[in-house]
Amino acid sequence: MFAACDGKESQPSTSSSSSKQYSQPYCRHFEFHEITTATENFNELLVIGSGGFGKVFKGKIIIGESFLVVAIKRLDSMSNQGATEFWAEVEMLSKLRHCNLVSLVGYCNYEKEMILVYEYMSNGTLDDHLHKLNSRLSWLERLNICIGAGRGLHYLHTGTGIDTGTTIKLSFRRGEISFKTVFSTPS
Repeated sequence: MFAACDGKESQPSTSSSSSKQYSQPYCRHFEFHEITTATENFNELLVIGSGGFGKVFKGKIIIGESFLVVAIKRLDSMSNQGATEFWAEVEMLSKLRHCNLVSLVGYCNYEKEMILVYEYMSNGTLDDHLHKLNSRLSWLERLNICIGAGRGLHYLHTGTGIDTGTTIKLSFRRGEISFKTVFSTPS
């Protein structure tokens, strides 16, 4: 999935991985109680996806005085991914901002819990539109989807401005292409 984040600038602490904190501009550290409230204590009815990392829940996070609908990705204890991958994802995604990438809003690390909070794409993914909703996409809409995805990939490979190395997207699946607005023209 593509991404970026909302908060104070800092670096990872030197404490143990379960209590390490990291945030960049636009990346927020959420308390565990905020996550359990947002997901109604990880209610299975709110699961919107799953993958190698674990389940993804739809939730509502309180930011300031308003609610933000988000996708909350919770590490499964049986996952092959661990603290190293979690912190690498937080570090990298908190530095990325692009209109064609899903934004990382923040993260939560509490005891053995590792949770990522992303911008929610209410219009679903390309996979949803092709295989679940049976949307009829015109050639212009298909072209605009390709251009938007291409711009996101181009940014990851050449335009991040991150001095820690090149960002390379090794896998790219239709389930990772999300729609901010249905079939909008690329920015």
